[in-house]
Amino acid sequence: MLRIAFLFLTIFFVVSVPAQTLEERVKQLEEKVRQLEERLNRLEGRTEPSNVEPSVEGDVITVGENQNLVEYRVLSKKFKPVRLKESLWQRSDLIILKMVFKNNTGKEVENISGKVMIFDKEGHLLMERKINVNKALNFLRGMTIKPGEEVKMSVEFEYDPNNENHRKVKELPLNQLVIKFYPSVIKFTDGTEKYIRYREH
Repeated sequence: MLRIAFLFLTIFFVVSVPAQTLEERVKQLEEKVRQLEERLNRLEGRTEPSNVEPSVEGDVITVGENQNLVEYRVLSKKFKPVRLKESLWQRSDLIILKMVFKNNTGKEVENISGKVMIFDKEGHLLMERKINVNKALNFLRGMTIKPGEEVKMSVEFEYDPNNENHRKVKELPLNQLVIKFYPSVIKFTDGTEKYIRYREH
């Protein structure tokens, strides 16, 4: 009798669990796996452009090369040689771009990861640098980048005098260089993240 009652209760609990809940859990697991794959690809440097459109609920935004989620402009370029008294924390000469980044996402942002790339007019890549755009040190002015807000920061490139491309960046005036910023991940203050993919030409 107890076995029959136990069997009945087991069937009741199995049947009463809604199938939708299981489907949602499977979808969540699939989404987590996809996010992990994205992160692994980024860590391994495999961030090739893709023309796969995101789903409505997805966390991937597919944009063209001239994306406008994060507007940017370059204010100046300067060369900073290493000084003896700075050699403990600055190991090499630097090329420094003073840049401004604007949040056009329509939401408050905590951090924008991406890459600044310097090309010549012929489209040859000369230098590149991964950066994080954030306000981590601006405790008095707030930590978030509000919609439409601009953040000014210096982007430093380590200079190698033996590298012909580096010498070209140092010597050419700013108007003879093409500077691009490619955001890869936007982290919002609500805890969500959007991964940026670029359509193939």
